Amino acid sequence: MDWKSWQASWDAQQEIFMPDREQRLAALLDTVQAVSGPAPRVLDLAGGTGSITIRLLDRFPQATSVILDVDAALLEIARATFADDSRVEIVRADLGTPGWPASVSAGSFDAVVTATALHWLPDERRAELYAEIREVMRP
Repeated sequence: MDWKSWQASWDAQQEIFMPDREQRLAALLDTVQAVSGPAPRVLDLAGGTGSITIRLLDRFPQATSVILDVDAALLEIARATFADDSRVEIVRADLGTPGWPASVSAGSFDAVVTATALHWLPDERRAELYAEIREVMRP
């Protein structure tokens, strides 16, 4: 299986919906760097194939990332993409339910990032999610 092609196909599809995606992801990583330095531990929420994590590790080789998503197909692409990379952990969990923080280490992340996947959550659930994110962030 050519996982790099799958990864490229996903990125191309995402660019259709957000033509300035690369600039947005660069700004996101600028923020990560500003708050956590060159070796952040990052939670990639609704991380899918790991698009953000690829860019994170390219920019910060000492970083570590946990990619969390509910979509098994997207996570399979992520698993294959990062199969030999000890800096990356893949977690299947549903952000639509309050129990997802139990899937990751509490209080262990310097930054939590996401691209465009949270818009599908109802407003009330999204508010709860932001409160739950605090549980997994370092003080």
